[in-house]
Amino acid sequence: MNWKKIFSIGGGSNQDSNIADLGIPDEVLSIISKFTTGKLKPFYKTDLYTDKRGEIIGVCMEVKQDQAENLVLKMRKEMEVLGFLPFICDTEHNKVCISQVSDQFDIIKIQQTNGDNYDISNEMVVSKLKEWHLRYPFTIIGADFDWVEATFQVIPDGKNLRSFATEMYKFCPDIVEQGSGSINGLMEELKESKKLFLWWD
Repeated sequence: MNWKKIFSIGGGSNQDSNIADLGIPDEVLSIISKFTTGKLKPFYKTDLYTDKRGEIIGVCMEVKQDQAENLVLKMRKEMEVLGFLPFICDTEHNKVCISQVSDQFDIIKIQQTNGDNYDISNEMVVSKLKEWHLRYPFTIIGADFDWVEATFQVIPDGKNLRSFATEMYKFCPDIVEQGSGSINGLMEELKESKKLFLWWD
């Protein structure tokens, strides 16, 4: 199929990328085409501390903020078996990227999510999320360098909820100190949203 006729590769007058350059299999592009016919942009691996662009590791598309999460979850069901995952990749929740991964924790590695202000490295974030996932499975739907968002498949309850909220606070103080205001507040957020959300200022 001629994907150049379906997708416009955006990026300005000097943008010379085309579908073939992006290394995305036809099966994945076919899935993407179900959800958008708009511009796809190259998704670059970027050095967190220099902003220097590296290799192209996927594609990125603009979406409506209120549709981003649902879009990611729908595409994920079809893409995961192909070794690709979609995820929200910006704070405003209006961009979704699709990249090849070995598992969902590669999203955290790609986005270099960290809590540098608390001496929390990217490796520590990945390790902690894997630990929590074993106890309370979740689906990562988005991340950037200073935040990660996931939806719980199994949410802690009872005494486990308070214990888990306390763990979250110790690992990511800003979610309480600049967010919920208390452990009780965080517990209510977890029960209402059924989401794991970490961010470091």
